[in-house]
Amino acid sequence: MSKSELEVQAWFISLIHDQKYPTARWAKRFSEIVGVEVELLIKGTIMFILALLVVLKEPHYLANSLLVAAPIVLTYCEPSERLSSGIMFIYWTLFGFFVLFDRILEYIPLYYIFKLAVFIGLFLPPSNPTIELIHNKVKNVQEK
Repeated sequence: MSKSELEVQAWFISLIHDQKYPTARWAKRFSEIVGVEVELLIKGTIMFILALLVVLKEPHYLANSLLVAAPIVLTYCEPSERLSSGIMFIYWTLFGFFVLFDRILEYIPLYYIFKLAVFIGLFLPPSNPTIELIHNKVKNVQEK
């Protein structure tokens, strides 16, 4: 792994364990109930969702349900974690646009995984090493 990939991995691990985020608090509670490490629980959940998006005949139901539920839960169940109205405006505008064209865009391989990644990116803190890593990877591909 490159240095930037290790930084991204360390950053995600810090997000998983940072108790100021509701997902980290929920993951910790659930891991205590189940008796599984938090990192393993998060990785397993992500892999399960990705696998479902690949194998389901109608993955748009799962993807769109997750993308509707996440901001609603953050807004009403965790009001202290509420995103700014500007970010929510961008989120719902983009979400509506993507939903309008879901049936056309779903012919792109792994479209719903890409869609989830884009929208989850709107919830991440603006300064994170993932953006830098993606930029470097795209730049390397363009140079080849």
